[in-house]
Amino acid sequence: MHILSHLLARNVQLAPDRDFIVSDAETLTYREFDERTARLANVFARRGIRKGDRVGLYLPSTPLMAVAFWACQRLGAIPAPLSAMFRHSELRRIVARTKMNAIVADTETWAYFSEIRGEFPELGACFVQGGGQGAETLEALMDAAEPSFADISCDHRDVACLFFTSGTTGTPKGIAQTHFSVLSTLRDMMVSHRTRFGEEVYLCAVPLFTNFGLTVTLNLCLYTGGTIVLHDRWDTERVMTDIGRYRATYFGGTPTMYVYMVNSHEPARHDLSSLRICTTGGSPVPQPVIKRFEELSGVKVAQVYGATETCGQNVIEPTLGVRKAGSAGLPVGSSRIAILDDDDNELPRGAIGEVIIGGDCIAQGYWDDPDATAAAFGPLGWRSGDLGYVDEDGFLFIVDRKKDLIIAGGHNIYPLEVESVLYCHPAVAMCAVVGAPDAEKGEIPVAIVVLDENAVVTAQELREWCRRELAAYKVPRRVEIIHHMPVEAAKIRKRDLVEALKREGLDKYRRQ
Repeated sequence: MHILSHLLARNVQLAPDRDFIVSDAETLTYREFDERTARLANVFARRGIRKGDRVGLYLPSTPLMAVAFWACQRLGAIPAPLSAMFRHSELRRIVARTKMNAIVADTETWAYFSEIRGEFPELGACFVQGGGQGAETLEALMDAAEPSFADISCDHRDVACLFFTSGTTGTPKGIAQTHFSVLSTLRDMMVSHRTRFGEEVYLCAVPLFTNFGLTVTLNLCLYTGGTIVLHDRWDTERVMTDIGRYRATYFGGTPTMYVYMVNSHEPARHDLSSLRICTTGGSPVPQPVIKRFEELSGVKVAQVYGATETCGQNVIEPTLGVRKAGSAGLPVGSSRIAILDDDDNELPRGAIGEVIIGGDCIAQGYWDDPDATAAAFGPLGWRSGDLGYVDEDGFLFIVDRKKDLIIAGGHNIYPLEVESVLYCHPAVAMCAVVGAPDAEKGEIPVAIVVLDENAVVTAQELREWCRRELAAYKVPRRVEIIHHMPVEAAKIRKRDLVEALKREGLDKYRRQ
């Protein structure tokens, strides 16, 4: 198999009647999924979409996102998943940058895109599930299309998909993943997790517009011939119920998702005993949260490290043999890690610097952005922007995001270290430590905390808790107790908290 479409063809041969996607709306076997993708590939082809054309998938996490992604693979087109939360500004920049040839939407997302549709006369076709003014109704077109399609041949070096960064630090960049880089990552993840072909049940509650949702979960499921239970949004109770209901064996989520589950778990109602493979990544991982989940579930949670630019999970914590608390694990497959200082010199074991990931997994670069590509991709691999070190045994430890590093009066403060201490306090349900401007020290650490329901603790008591565990310069100068965190795709939006501290304050996050 050297291109993605070969995976689907193999599964249709080996297990045509096995359930592939299970959702509230429908259940699709591999045979039914194959027919659905063939119909949509025929629809695309009849509207002039060809190999290499970009197709925007402006959809929520429903089966249609998976169908459209794989229809593009069969046609040789390049799918570009877009967050259903994107609005005019993000859409304008992405559609213009990629010169999209078509877009697939549903009635909710089309309501936004239709308002700017006229700005893109080169966008040849718009398909809407449920129909919409100025677009073609997708269901009618697919019903009339043939249920078979002769897959277009591609080269393993061709771009297979475009994923977009969140854009919280600037214009969203399209990460061009190739067939080779994606298949390499899927291969390495399957071996590392010791998944069993045709036996795993994946529960996916991360958004499909992300690499975490689409490649690391849905496409890994397809690679391993498994079944995926697809949730269109995060709902803690539903996730924990469905793990038991469907006897899920695989769950991957952000640290925030594990916080939610730990805080809501009730042994009498939530059966987690079927889980065999649990992973967490996407942001620094507070160890106390993972330890509590492991105690509740009886399964070891593997911390993982990777990025959209590296197509998936490139460093994975072993669940057998030696484990090191706080480590992201060991490089898997062809992946390799280098640690560089600010002058791009490679650092020795134990020294903290920027983490560089190399190997077969590396994406081609950023779409139509040679300057950003040259800055981020080099001979050793992709520059992550994360700070970390490799110990004497080759284990990678992530200290923090380089951009999240707080420098207070010349001292480096890593938010993850402080957050891990706060999560050990029984009253803390969720927390984030960020840097706030300070005239004397440049910036100071501020802890923003959501308390467990019915918990009573003061900000000063939480500062004293930190003082017992941390050097004085690491202790938050302020602790702000709020009612709810700004969360997107189950990750805390620290940038929003920083902006709020600079401007209007945190009142909008307190109980109204």
